[in-house]
Amino acid sequence: MKKRIATLLFASLLLAVTGLAQATEVIDVVKAPTGYFCPDEEATYSAPYYRWYNEDWGWQHKALSGYTFTTATLSVSAWDVDWQYGEVDNIYVKDNGSMVLLGSLTGQNDQWSYTTFALSSDLYDEIASGLEVFIDIDTTHNYQNWAVALAKSVISLDGAQLPNPNPTVPIPGAILLFAPGLAGLAALRRRMSR
Repeated sequence: MKKRIATLLFASLLLAVTGLAQATEVIDVVKAPTGYFCPDEEATYSAPYYRWYNEDWGWQHKALSGYTFTTATLSVSAWDVDWQYGEVDNIYVKDNGSMVLLGSLTGQNDQWSYTTFALSSDLYDEIASGLEVFIDIDTTHNYQNWAVALAKSVISLDGAQLPNPNPTVPIPGAILLFAPGLAGLAALRRRMSR
């Protein structure tokens, strides 16, 4: 019986460690309370998070020095990007003091979704020192007057998995994986005490 408990405990710990490894795959996430990132879904259409033309802003990722990687992406989670109807929200990064256009946000009306930009090796030094990112909201400023809210900005190295694009914070995967093992141990203990 002790062997069974030890095996179950080991399996639970292994699952938890695997879950922690998966949970830490995303190297850097910038979100609320930084800048104007939306803190929760209830604030999606509220000021100052739902922003319009001439309410552009920027943020900086933490320095990722010491990491070895071959590919990097920047993913920006945005709400209500009507790019198919003409909304243009440009994303820029700073490279050696100059602003470089990565592209425009894409997405859907009244939905949270990521737009992912490949970061060239020219930007790896900037990633190592802390990539600076900027959004130019409603760049064309046509008659529509578009607005957008952001939830997260994620730098992912070597294809690391992205978190949910919504601003809500999910329960870490490691806890979800460790809980069944603890429940199994509790059931075994009850069974042994009978």
